[in-house]
Amino acid sequence: MKNEFTADKDWTKAGATISGKGLAKSEFRGLQADLNQYAQAANFEPVTVDGVIGPQTVDAANKVVKAVLASNPLLVPVEFTTPDNVEAVAQYAARIRDWLHSTAATALKVSPFRIYVKGAGKDWNEKGAIVYGAGAVHDEFLGLQRDLNKLAATVGFAPLEVDGFIGPATAAAVKATFDKVVAKNAMLGVTLFPPPDTKEEAAEFAAFIRDWLDKVATKHLASAEAVA
Repeated sequence: MKNEFTADKDWTKAGATISGKGLAKSEFRGLQADLNQYAQAANFEPVTVDGVIGPQTVDAANKVVKAVLASNPLLVPVEFTTPDNVEAVAQYAARIRDWLHSTAATALKVSPFRIYVKGAGKDWNEKGAIVYGAGAVHDEFLGLQRDLNKLAATVGFAPLEVDGFIGPATAAAVKATFDKVVAKNAMLGVTLFPPPDTKEEAAEFAAFIRDWLDKVATKHLASAEAVA
């Protein structure tokens, strides 16, 4: 079972919100992106993926739990306490994410995209400044770089080397593309992935990012350029 996050060490509270540090911040962003996959099934507005846990994130987590229990009262989460306050969501963010993938997805018939997992024997790992995968995961990373390069001139970043190794340049290209889209239309700022600050986030959410590039970024930027 994943570790709990603790106040002061992993996160700080200010008013009604909690902001994560380091790994906790990444998990908070990942949790928000994961929750957005359940927005329709659990009847809530998608949350902003910013790593800051507030009432909107708490409401989303609580509604997913309630929707799962409504579908099957026996599926009471044992991995975490009821996520009805910011402290509980922050403390158990990693465990809630595991539960979303292992239990909520099946109970609510949500078919999320593949989230790639870090670690030996998993999907990807790190070596120095790059993240690498094997087989289908390596192909996904190659595809991500190819897809990004289609937008390089429009967004304004240097084309990436298509080698399947994700580094800071790939993460920066995703973030630049996201920023370009949001600058054109702020309503498109809610996504199923955290706009990656790091190569690790780009690797974990590669499948989500590619789908977004195809269905949102490419279409929106192309139409914006045509109008311009």
